[in-house]
Amino acid sequence: MRGRDFIHNFCRIAFLAAFVFLSSCDTKLFGPDSREIAGGYRLKRVGNPNQFALTIPYQSGGLIIDEIGWRKPLIIARASGSDYWEAINTARAQRISISDLERKSDPIYQSIPIEPAEIAWTKLNRHKRIW
Repeated sequence: MRGRDFIHNFCRIAFLAAFVFLSSCDTKLFGPDSREIAGGYRLKRVGNPNQFALTIPYQSGGLIIDEIGWRKPLIIARASGSDYWEAINTARAQRISISDLERKSDPIYQSIPIEPAEIAWTKLNRHKRIW
């Protein structure tokens, strides 16, 4: 019986070690390719490699975006082909639409650096949110 117990325990440890290793890798084995910004709001790679969506907490789909920016507690993003920005206050879970003119004239939104979604993606860590 001792040999059988040893093999059983060895298999359990090997399985656990493999699971920990694979779940810590930057692979697509355990879910969508997404990275959290803050408060459950995530940037998710969709469709082709250069297309991204901003997803809200506990949702799998999202708004396909071209541009995004953030500064705690705000995230602003513009949907593909839109003249309006989605402004999200992550501290209050509030979302509003603002015009490009409003974004450029309001000192709060004006201070948030904006960049293409593809560039923003490279600044996010899969395992660690910004705030």
